[in-house]
Amino acid sequence: MKTPRKYKLKSLFLIVCLSIHTLIFGVEVCKIPSGCKIDEKGICIDCVEQEFEEESEEEKLERKNEEGKEQEESDKFWKNLSFEIFGGYGNSNFTFTGQNNTSIDRPYINEVTYNGFSLGTRLRLTPRVSFSLSSFRGGVDTVKVNSDDESKSSLDEDVFTTEMSGDTSYTDLTIDYNWNVKQWNWFMGLGIFSLTSDLNYKDLTYGTFKYEIDEQNVFFDSGFNFHFINQSFLGLGFKILPNSNYKSNSTDKKIAQYNSSYTSPMVQLSITNITFNFGMRF
Repeated sequence: MKTPRKYKLKSLFLIVCLSIHTLIFGVEVCKIPSGCKIDEKGICIDCVEQEFEEESEEEKLERKNEEGKEQEESDKFWKNLSFEIFGGYGNSNFTFTGQNNTSIDRPYINEVTYNGFSLGTRLRLTPRVSFSLSSFRGGVDTVKVNSDDESKSSLDEDVFTTEMSGDTSYTDLTIDYNWNVKQWNWFMGLGIFSLTSDLNYKDLTYGTFKYEIDEQNVFFDSGFNFHFINQSFLGLGFKILPNSNYKSNSTDKKIAQYNSSYTSPMVQLSITNITFNFGMRF
């Protein structure tokens, strides 16, 4: 009696295993891509064969023309797109003048020149419009002072300088309009800048002069580049910053002090930057 019961249990176990395998792996999947439902037995319900019409010759030609136009516009965009990297040597010239209707007619400090290096990039999206980002950093090179003799426009007497130090730096972003004539590229535009500068100066004749300047403003940008072999170019750039008014630290024709009192007389500052550049175009 034990042996038949044992075979019955084995047979039941085998039937259960086969049933589970069929349930898991034996379901048919609808292969018609019409989004029809599948019932519990894996059979497609209300399936409809999709019919695909063959593309006509006119439709093929129209599609080909559209693809050609898109490719032409893409080629034109990438042809006009260019990227330039340039660096160079230049100077930044600060000129001080007395403001009208104040007690300062001629500040002792007339001109201050900083020499240094610049680095920048230019992106051109169209043949006419370009965007550039550049920076300049330099140290003081020369200081010209006004003589007590008002008949002299600048210093032409011997002055013994005992101290002269200072730095200037600026970062600017410009948008320019370009003219291309063969290998020459001329540009002109406007930009915004952020500038910091300072000076410590002392001589045995006129004494000590100091200033600190922190300026953000717009400026006029212009220049030209000459392109030659291997996409290289040489360029000359001009940046002219508008006149700004500053307080003087006294009525004794001293130089502008950034932190002077409100009642102090005024002096006017104009800045011109000139840079000689070498760069590559990609």
